[in-house]
Order: sequence, then C-alpha cells, then structure tokens
Amino acid sequence: MNDTSRLDWLEKQQGCCLVSDDNGHWAFVCSGFQNVPMGKKAQDIASTFFIEKKDWRPTIRKAIDRAMKEASYEPK
Repeated sequence: MNDTSRLDWLEKQQGCCLVSDDNGHWAFVCSGFQNVPMGKKAQDIASTFFIEKKDWRPTIRKAIDRAMKEASYEPK
C-alpha cells in the first residue's frame, strides 16, 4: 500500500476523522456526531467521536490501513 492510495481513499470518506490521542496513537473513526455545516463554504463545527481502545494504532498509516481493511477496500 502506498501513501497515494491511502490519500485517494481518505478523500472519498465523508463524516470521518483521523484522530491523534496526543500520545502517539492514531485512529480513523466514523462513529460520532457533529453539527452539519450549511452551504459550501468552510465554517466552524464541533465534533465528538467515540473511539474504542481496539481502534488505536501506533501510526497514521496503520490507522488508515485498518480502516481500509474494515471497509474491504482493494487498491487498484
């Protein structure tokens, strides 16, 4: 898996978030809630995500790879 494939996949995900716990762990999550931005312009939002212990990974790449695997993504 290369970084281009990871970024291409990430760009297609909406309503998800790549999160750091400030201790070197990373998770890619889609379970949570946020207010819905109105219109096409960027604006402030508040987000809350629920991250289970099993979802944390030691690197950004491993967090993305896990999410891609769970989504049954096969790179072309």
